[in-house]
Amino acid sequence: MKQSQGGAKLSIVVVSVILLGVSAWFNQAGASELQRETVTLGK
Repeated sequence: MKQSQGGAKLSIVVVSVILLGVSAWFNQAGASELQRETVTLGK
């Protein structure tokens, strides 16, 4: 039981880290796209 619980905690940590990385990557992509749109609107 202890080993399985440790594995579950580890998998939860890995999944949360992956989700944070993906969300940060999407935020960067969305921010760059928004900056391009504002630049084109400014012209």
